Amino acid sequence: MSRSRKADTILQALLSSRTIREAAQVAKASERVIYDYLADPAFDARYKAARDDIIRGVSNHLRAKMSEAINVIGDIMSDAENRPQDRLTAAKLVLEFGARYIDSQDILERIKALEDANVQTVDK
Repeated sequence: MSRSRKADTILQALLSSRTIREAAQVAKASERVIYDYLADPAFDARYKAARDDIIRGVSNHLRAKMSEAINVIGDIMSDAENRPQDRLTAAKLVLEFGARYIDSQDILERIKALEDANVQTVDK
């Protein structure tokens, strides 16, 4: 098998496996070979780019499903014909996840401010 083809096989194994050991088994290579490929900056960059593409795709899919879920919860909460307990549960979900979202955004803003302040300090 050519080096290029072996690299492709190892890349696919890494992307589809949970561990290096599992990737080595899938690629029919030793763990040492997998680590050697990951130590190569060009291969590592290719692996990280492919992994990031997968994560972006999953994130986009989750974002779409979250919008659907929010609509379902909103419908349950707003429908006066639903049991009061179901409406209350839906309302609690909206409040809980809304508060988490607001907290996350606040933390991200604070991290960004700290990073910006750190960059300004380093640049001086």
